[in-house]
Amino acid sequence: MKLSTRSRYGLRAMIFIARNREQVLSSDVIAENEDVSKKYLDRILMRLREANLLRSVKGQGGGYVLARPAGEIRTDEIIAALEGSLCLVECVDDPSACEKSGDCRTRRVWSRLAVAVKASLRAISLEDLAHGEDA
Repeated sequence: MKLSTRSRYGLRAMIFIARNREQVLSSDVIAENEDVSKKYLDRILMRLREANLLRSVKGQGGGYVLARPAGEIRTDEIIAALEGSLCLVECVDDPSACEKSGDCRTRRVWSRLAVAVKASLRAISLEDLAHGEDA
């Protein structure tokens, strides 16, 4: 499993926002501090906002804040918002994607891995990451 830069940059942006939770942060400030292209970051932040992980503040001094307390945001939510399914193979989410999924002996392996990945990411909150307590 290989996560895209979208997830890596998005998680870094969320940690930066969590660590600066007293402020409304513009995408310019986040991009500069995280050394990410603003244009690319804007697309990432839009996805996080659409997933109700961020809230945008309009107007002068506008930007982004967390939609919920950092302790209530889990890393699996962030990654899923940016990547979609966390399953390694399509048939785990959608058995109809493969004609062999009903009697496939390897599908159990992929299902177990998906459960383990999701559980590991769910166990880590944004608050944990913001304060260096990432399990």
